[in-house]
Amino acid sequence: MKVLFVWPNKDIFGIKPFGLSLLSAIAKELGCETRLFDTTRFDFGCVDNTKAGEAAKMFKPVNLEKYGHKKKKLDLSDEFLKALKDFKPNCLAFSVLNDEYMVAKEISDIAKSACSDIPIIWGGKFPTICPEKALDIVSVDFICLGEGIEAFADFIKSFQSGKSLYNINNIWAKKRKKIIRNEIRPLKNNLDDLPYLDWEIFDRSQFYRPFNGRAYRSGDHTLNWGCPKQCTYCNNYFFHSLYNNKYFMRRYSIKRIIEELKYLKKVYNLEFFTFLDEDFLMRPAEELRDLSEAYSHEVNLPNTIMTNPKSVSKEKVGYLKRMNCVNASVGIEIGDLALRAKLLKRVDSKEDIIRAFSLLTNAGIRTSSFNLLGIPFETRQTYDKTVQLNREAGVQYPYIGFFYPFEGTELRDIAIKEGFFDAGTGDYIPYYRDKPALKFDNLAEEELIEMRNVFVLYIKLPKYYAPYIRRSEKQDNEGIALRKKLLEIYDRTVWANNGWFKDDGNREKYLSELKMID
Repeated sequence: MKVLFVWPNKDIFGIKPFGLSLLSAIAKELGCETRLFDTTRFDFGCVDNTKAGEAAKMFKPVNLEKYGHKKKKLDLSDEFLKALKDFKPNCLAFSVLNDEYMVAKEISDIAKSACSDIPIIWGGKFPTICPEKALDIVSVDFICLGEGIEAFADFIKSFQSGKSLYNINNIWAKKRKKIIRNEIRPLKNNLDDLPYLDWEIFDRSQFYRPFNGRAYRSGDHTLNWGCPKQCTYCNNYFFHSLYNNKYFMRRYSIKRIIEELKYLKKVYNLEFFTFLDEDFLMRPAEELRDLSEAYSHEVNLPNTIMTNPKSVSKEKVGYLKRMNCVNASVGIEIGDLALRAKLLKRVDSKEDIIRAFSLLTNAGIRTSSFNLLGIPFETRQTYDKTVQLNREAGVQYPYIGFFYPFEGTELRDIAIKEGFFDAGTGDYIPYYRDKPALKFDNLAEEELIEMRNVFVLYIKLPKYYAPYIRRSEKQDNEGIALRKKLLEIYDRTVWANNGWFKDDGNREKYLSELKMID
């Protein structure tokens, strides 16, 4: 049996999705031949995340084109039909995020036009959260809701043996215009019997990711599955409901995961690991101690993690340092503490945030922050509070992105109810990383875009530059000239010092030049 996986990626280079990697490994374990059709290199008119971040000084620039990170104007139909003809799959399996479903729909339609009897199954967050909407697409035959590890294995086994595909738990199907809704099975508890991730299906370009001004041959993994929190901007809120509040944390045993990381490092010649756990430090300190000891002795590649301020302790930071963690990304989201607690349901305090960044910085671990812009009730004042909190926390590399009201999030419902987002027309509203999705009476789209573009300047440059930064938000001739000069100052005083401001003795000269422009 041949399975062609489809990843309708529209704007992210340098990542190998965990789910696809695992499902391909499971399919191969069952005797299937697998291949991937990846749309990463297709130019859909979106700004990719790396370039958007570089322009706003969130990432150090890296020339990734020599590693294949370049969009091309390609004909989607021609390219996919070539893949179908070359591989001749028995089944198409899509992994679909909420903002990718239109690309996935187009490819599914192309496939059915060319081969009407080929079964198409969609899995991932979009069909899980919007199952009827997914099955309403004529070309889609099956969808997988929730965790697909055991469900997809059963789907393949039934296909191979000629058994019915319509009575598999977690899988819904269309049959004679009727939707068959099967039950959700319990979450898989034991992860240790899973196969190692399969990255053979990915193009070489997807191994290269930028970090701190350099490209590394990198691997992506998740050691902790799930998250007990129910933040309103995250669709974990939906998964807790889907599993009747039995959506719990699961982990590989330390021995098992170390063996896999060693294997991946050797087979794929890796230089770096990116751990995609939503909160890497959400595990007992003694477990992290044992993990760090084993990792430092047997793997020891530099790595980056994501975590929550409340999970950060001096003891755990010490274990991170031991396991060669070179960067920790910590979620701040917004600086308005009332909105943070009531709107986002974040329980960490200002003191938690400042303490977390201080502990990481003192240990010599590079820090970056996640921040949201354009959430419901955003104002200039809430933005200024986010800037100030990042300043007080001493964030080395701040990052800010526009909030998007994805299906399955409580904050989407709030945005619609309060009139910030109109989803009533049924039209697809794409997620663009460089522009807001919500509409505000007090903030124009252009103003929000420029607030994003200067966010890092407000945080990392001294406050005496703030009036010029604010003036540069208006992109007329003077504003453009001011921005150019401010970026030059930033490069000399911050970029040149690994994300920390250092006075180079030219303060009066810089201020004089800015004053002349203004």
